[in-house]
Amino acid sequence: MYARASTYRGSPEHVQEAIVHYQEGIPSVREISGNQGAFLLVDRAAGKGVGVTLWESEEAMLASRTHADELQHQAQESTGESVHEYEVAVWAVS
Repeated sequence: MYARASTYRGSPEHVQEAIVHYQEGIPSVREISGNQGAFLLVDRAAGKGVGVTLWESEEAMLASRTHADELQHQAQESTGESVHEYEVAVWAVS
């Protein structure tokens, strides 16, 4: 499994708006072949967040880049952002 993590920075008063924006984008991400899910971590007090999309393979993650770049470009207009891609080395969910 592979993951793309996007970090966001903004003002604390805009965190809820960022959450709604992320939630609204999930259905289109879930339609991309190979997507295994998405989640968003936030620190409301600091105005920070990390959005993570999960992919069944490196190929699926790489194939999703065009769509991901479009969504990230929209987010960058209002927040500072960085994007990194990782292999998921350990996954434990119950």
